[in-house]
Amino acid sequence: MQKILVCFDGSEWSKKALEQAITIAQKFSSSITVLSVVPKVCFLEMGIDCATVEGIFKTETEGNLNAAKKIMEERGVIGETLILEGTPSDVIVDYAKDNKIDLIVMGSKGKDATERTLFGSVTQKVAANATQSVLIVR
Repeated sequence: MQKILVCFDGSEWSKKALEQAITIAQKFSSSITVLSVVPKVCFLEMGIDCATVEGIFKTETEGNLNAAKKIMEERGVIGETLILEGTPSDVIVDYAKDNKIDLIVMGSKGKDATERTLFGSVTQKVAANATQSVLIVR
């Protein structure tokens, strides 16, 4: 097991997923890619400034990934962070396939009530569609 993909949104569940991935990486000398997916939020005309909304998402995501990178560095694990845009489940499955990921690790829930429902469905879709093993952390 050489490549581990961690889906990370800064929630407690994603932090637990990162911790599990680090433990596995240490045992197998694996590298970790921590991925955050920024969903396309402006697919409807809602009278909002899409660039501002997407900028807010990206800024928050960058902060979350910096925290994840710091955790990996402190634990002595080789890793990288990555932000991609699109439909989260599709992006995760496609990235894992295209980059020959051996294991996908993700939390069972997202960071708040609204996102919990969304992220939960993302977890289910990834588990159903990925060709790799998926570790769902509670």
